[in-house]
Amino acid sequence: MFCPQCGQQQPSDEIRFCARCGLSLVPHAALLAVGSDAAAVPAGAPAPRAPLMTARRRGMRRGAKLMFICAVLLPAAALLAIEDDAPGPLLLVLTGGLAGLLWLVFSWLFNDNVLPVETRASRKELKAARERAALGAAQFVPTPSFTQQQRGNTSEIYQPPSVTENTTKLLDKDS
Repeated sequence: MFCPQCGQQQPSDEIRFCARCGLSLVPHAALLAVGSDAAAVPAGAPAPRAPLMTARRRGMRRGAKLMFICAVLLPAAALLAIEDDAPGPLLLVLTGGLAGLLWLVFSWLFNDNVLPVETRASRKELKAARERAALGAAQFVPTPSFTQQQRGNTSEIYQPPSVTENTTKLLDKDS
């Protein structure tokens, strides 16, 4: 497995953090193990987001939705127009359908077919990820203060004789 942030190859798939950058590899390993099945992703992993749509596709979908709604309302408007002998409801629904068609064609011709680079939500997610530590919050356990009674007596520790001590004694005898 390779780290998705820095590209460092990991020695095994059981590694929890990247050795180079410290990124948590647990959610990425789970996604690789089960594919894109969101049910098997651990609870701490971020939920997968829906793919972003281009402005052209978004506009065409809105126009198509408006046309569909008007097509569903057309029979009811036709019955009201025949019942009251007035074309008002029918004209209203047909005008809405024409507006949906114009919206669809305008989006197809003039809107950009480019995905947005960043959205406001993704900026917030990136900022939160930068502020959050990769290894989690630091845990601090204070040590108790030491007093004289807690300290050990170092004079009682056995010290082996020095290597030069025997040589020094021999030199003292020669003199």
